[in-house]
Amino acid sequence: MNGYLKRAAHTVKLSFTLVGTIVGAGFLSGAELVRFFPPEGYLSYVILSALLYAGCFYLLYRCGAKYGGFGGTLDALFGRGAQIIRGVLLVSSLVMCASMFAGLNAAAQEGLGWKSSLPLLSLAALPLVYFLSGKGVKGLFAVNLALVPFILVFVGSYADISYQAGLSGDSAQAFFCLFSVLVYVAMNCFLAAPLICDAGAEDKSGGGGCVTAAALIGFCTAVLLSNIAAAGEDAQGAQMPFLYALGGEKVRILFTLVCICGILTTLFSSWYPLHSAVQEKRRAEIWRAALLAAAFVLSLFGLKPIIRFVYPLVGAAGAIFLAVCAVQSRLLFDEPLFGKRDQRVHARGKHAQDRRCRHHEV
Repeated sequence: MNGYLKRAAHTVKLSFTLVGTIVGAGFLSGAELVRFFPPEGYLSYVILSALLYAGCFYLLYRCGAKYGGFGGTLDALFGRGAQIIRGVLLVSSLVMCASMFAGLNAAAQEGLGWKSSLPLLSLAALPLVYFLSGKGVKGLFAVNLALVPFILVFVGSYADISYQAGLSGDSAQAFFCLFSVLVYVAMNCFLAAPLICDAGAEDKSGGGGCVTAAALIGFCTAVLLSNIAAAGEDAQGAQMPFLYALGGEKVRILFTLVCICGILTTLFSSWYPLHSAVQEKRRAEIWRAALLAAAFVLSLFGLKPIIRFVYPLVGAAGAIFLAVCAVQSRLLFDEPLFGKRDQRVHARGKHAQDRRCRHHEV
């Protein structure tokens, strides 16, 4: 019983952490979703994205368990190219941190009605990230376990999902939508890779958490897109489409608070690889301060430009990264997944044969 409860607790912590990593400023605002999902026929693409999340999460988790975390995974699968992947990931994580700071600024303007040009929320988050980071995977588990339930309850309260047949339109349009969803999922999984791999190195029983997280992310995606689609074309062009779709001053304040929770969970997860990269360096405190300052400066460009121009590039890099992990690790299609089961079947057959004691061998 204790072992079962321990596995269940790990599943909850891991799934909440993965949800918190993905459900950040761009997601909860709806800006990411209207960028990568079609305005009509979105539900089929949402289901596809959830399946892709489940597969990618599980692949990265198994890589971390097999190779001893993210660093070991890069060294084992990429060889001399590991440093290039590290560099691309660190730049991408810096951009993601910047988008979270920009999301805090947008939340203050759109949700709280803060008209000042001074980005107070992002400035307040700088020391919070600086002093509270460094607790590793367990620290991220604690932050997400505290904040993610509020996000899920809020989003679930607006669950009115209407089915719209996906993969509609001509083949070129359907292919473009599929490609956009693939890029979006690859971007998020690439940015979450250090956290997932390191979590796999600490506890190897995380398959349930990966699948649960993918299902929750798919549910939240469907709820947000359903509300945005119901609000019409004007919601598609808003800076925060989901907030525009909800409307109302009371909802606006509550949405802003929930959105801030999502921003903080993703901000800490995005900062994790940057913190890990410099914590062993001399004068690590100065390195961390410099990186946070760089992310803050980038955030001043705004949330929508970052999502529109930078996210697709990160998604392309993530697709290449995940493809190499799948092929080189052989964890999805080769012996580690199927071979051991075959070996157990043959072993049981041999054991049964020995116990029957054939008459001509007695």
